[in-house]
Amino acid sequence: MWNEHFGIGVVEFMAAGIIPIAHNSGGPKMDIVVPGAGFLATTADEYCDHMIRCFEVLGEEECQGIQEIGRSHVQDTFSDEAFREQFVRNCEMIAQMDLDDNFAEEEEEQSESDDIEELKPENEEFTEL
Repeated sequence: MWNEHFGIGVVEFMAAGIIPIAHNSGGPKMDIVVPGAGFLATTADEYCDHMIRCFEVLGEEECQGIQEIGRSHVQDTFSDEAFREQFVRNCEMIAQMDLDDNFAEEEEEQSESDDIEELKPENEEFTEL
């Protein structure tokens, strides 16, 4: 599929050990079909060339290598555990950003307060009208 935003079908193929031949765009191009884990194509001729390569040129050992790279990539990148770990990292990063923002706001408020104190006259006899 052209410009597929993610490509869950391609991920499922790879997890099942199927060598993918996906469109060279969108999710498959960006982060699913990594080098050695399958093939990307744009034109009908490229799709045909990759199919011929898979069915007639590659030996069983080469196919198994591609399948293993694909399965390993899917497990390392798209498994429940990988999503959980990335989710926790992102939450921690957001929490830290929030803490940093709060700290910066407190520093800014303190700085403004200090500026106001500096503007007050030193002579306490001054009265406001």
